[in-house]
Amino acid sequence: MNKIPRCAIYIRVSSAEQVMHGKSLDAQLRFLTDYAANKGWKLIGHFADEGKTARKELKRRKAIKELLECVKRDEVDIILFWKMDRWFRNVADFYKVQDILDAHNCKWVAAAEPGMNLETREGRLNVNIMLSINQNETDTTSERIRFVNESSVRQGKAIFGTPSVPFGYMVQLTDGVKRIVKDPDREPLVNEIFEYYFAHQSKNGTVKYMNEKYGEVLTINVMLNMCVNTFYYGYYRGNDNYCPAYITREQYEWMQDINHRNIKVKRQQHKQDPYLFTGLFICPLCGRRLASARKKSRNGESYYRYYRCVNHYSNRICSYGKVLNENTSEAFLLSNITTIYENKKIIIEQIADHKALPKKTDVEKYKKELERLNNMYQKGRIEEERYDSEYLRISTIIREQEQEMSFVPAVRKSFEKIDQALSGDWINIYQSLDRENKRSFWRSIIESIECNADSGTIKTVNFLL
Repeated sequence: MNKIPRCAIYIRVSSAEQVMHGKSLDAQLRFLTDYAANKGWKLIGHFADEGKTARKELKRRKAIKELLECVKRDEVDIILFWKMDRWFRNVADFYKVQDILDAHNCKWVAAAEPGMNLETREGRLNVNIMLSINQNETDTTSERIRFVNESSVRQGKAIFGTPSVPFGYMVQLTDGVKRIVKDPDREPLVNEIFEYYFAHQSKNGTVKYMNEKYGEVLTINVMLNMCVNTFYYGYYRGNDNYCPAYITREQYEWMQDINHRNIKVKRQQHKQDPYLFTGLFICPLCGRRLASARKKSRNGESYYRYYRCVNHYSNRICSYGKVLNENTSEAFLLSNITTIYENKKIIIEQIADHKALPKKTDVEKYKKELERLNNMYQKGRIEEERYDSEYLRISTIIREQEQEMSFVPAVRKSFEKIDQALSGDWINIYQSLDRENKRSFWRSIIESIECNADSGTIKTVNFLL
């Protein structure tokens, strides 16, 4: 007596197909269940990928991964699906899966396409032709969608819905066009998040502060996204004014520098007892930011904090074996930072005074050129490829010239901030702060601290200008 084949049903439908053509999962499941019953197969279960296209990578199709695990455990003899395009539209992935099925003597059946099989020469030809056609069709559609999306982005149109936009934004219909706008309910929160983060330069600290003040309004994942997402200064896929900005481009770039400077510390180190100069010291030999470390003092009641190069102590690829004592470094900065700053200020002001800057009329000329380019493209007078290259060239020139024009005002503004921080009885005020606020003070005015190559001492200070 022949063994009754064990059958697993696989069903799939993309979101677009279900909306436009009614190819629902329930309809496929009913059809295939009846098909298996008529064949006398034993149904062991069904696996459904909803809202997934057959062109997606295997790792993004959860149900098919679960089905393959069953195959590897030799629990399935036949996989039943509706049509080949429900199974795969990707030639490479099809044969990757087929290798697994062959290894476990598992077959598949396309119920609505009996001519599709790997048992006959004609069947194999049909399969390869259908896979190639489906893949080409999907790729062509993807290119068309990408072209439409790129055009929409250049015009400032939203290409996704509110659930997909970053925290603090929403999609709104304006003059018949969907655009990304600030969410009025969350706008004050976002402004306060950035204000606190720039002052304290700690992601975890910002999340803790916001949640203690307002309840559970912020997660660390949202905070991480806010620190790297270009939406927050209005930029997206080549459009510098895609959406309203919460911060400036300069603040965004400073934030990336903060992210880079934040060296991870060991988990057992207390967050309430932060290091004052984490991420500020630079190794004079390999250029890596020095990592913070500590050990108990001889009396066993306090900690000795210091900074060292991980590339030397752990990776053994740097010869800088010196350590910088935190207390010694702090005392040096308190005594010398005003003098270092005044000397650097003189040099930078001389450079700023003699710097040849673009004229405002030059920038306006390029902006008009960009407008003419947009008009030509909208009227179909230039090709997409030429438009993209010219748009990138002109917008880059405009951005660089605007940055050049803002150089002197930005430097003056930075001077004002540091002048204020180092004014009056600032040392006594500093001594009254807790360690977290002392750390914030140094990070608010210092970009990096260069070390002497032959000793564990400070060579010079680079300020946030």
